Amino acid sequence: MAFTVRDFEDLTRLLDKHPEWLEALRQRLLTKELLQVPKTLRGLSTRMGKVEKSLESLSQTVQTLAQSVAALAEAQRRHYEEFAAHRQEFLAYRQETDRRFAELAEAQRRTEERVGRLEEAVAALAEAQRRHYEEFAAHRQEFLAYREETERRFAELAEAQQRTERELLKLIRNQDLLQSTLDRFAQIIGPIVEERLIPALRVWLESQGGTPLGPVVAMTLDGIGEVDGALPVRWPDGREGWILVSVKAKVWPRSIEDFAKDILQNPQARAALRDKGVSDLVWPIVFGLTVDDRAPRTAEQEKIGLLSSQQGMIVPPIPWSLEKGNYLSDT
Repeated sequence: MAFTVRDFEDLTRLLDKHPEWLEALRQRLLTKELLQVPKTLRGLSTRMGKVEKSLESLSQTVQTLAQSVAALAEAQRRHYEEFAAHRQEFLAYRQETDRRFAELAEAQRRTEERVGRLEEAVAALAEAQRRHYEEFAAHRQEFLAYREETERRFAELAEAQQRTERELLKLIRNQDLLQSTLDRFAQIIGPIVEERLIPALRVWLESQGGTPLGPVVAMTLDGIGEVDGALPVRWPDGREGWILVSVKAKVWPRSIEDFAKDILQNPQARAALRDKGVSDLVWPIVFGLTVDDRAPRTAEQEKIGLLSSQQGMIVPPIPWSLEKGNYLSDT
């Protein structure tokens, strides 16, 4: 049968009542192996000393390990602090990066909108280009028609120009013929008019008490012009000078104006006259067989004498300064 706890308690109470049973029980219970226990305990004590030494060594190792762990913990703490700082930096960088990405996304969105508008503008430009091309094609057709019409008109104009040139050649030949006729007429009429100048001039000069100091001569001024009559004179007051005459078959206002401008006021003509011995003062006169009704007024305005072969001196001459090229108003 099994030995229970209650049985053990009963045995304990019996041993307490009978101590002598305890020694007999010890003899029964202690085996040879148990008797060797003290020796075994001494050996165990020796081993325990060795274990204690090992434990001391282990303690030192543990202490070293603890120091290492503490250093590791400190390093870990610093690393954590650095990590925390880097994490904050990373978070800030990520926040900045997110912000920049948001800006880039917004810029991309605006770019896409601009691209969309650009595409619309390009499409509109293409449409405008198409319309312009159509307009250009229409204008080109219009230009071709205009050019064709212009070429036709130019051909007509060239033909008209050729006809005009032919007519002009005829006109030039007729003008040459007319000039030749006029030259022959001048050769005939010129001496007649100049021949009538001398008596008319002498009659007027005698009426003024003037004295001729030489013959009436014509002076050609080296291609500048011509004086048809030049006569040196002395007046009753003792002054000496020259009478200069321009001879015309008919005296027009323009005849008087040209004489003043081309001879009396022209520095080159005056210099040529001085080279031929003409000196101050000079009395300019325009002589003609007939006189236009406007000529007397022009002669008075230009301060030039007007002499007619039949009527005599119509407008008396006023002395001019050949040196200065103007009339003397105080004389």
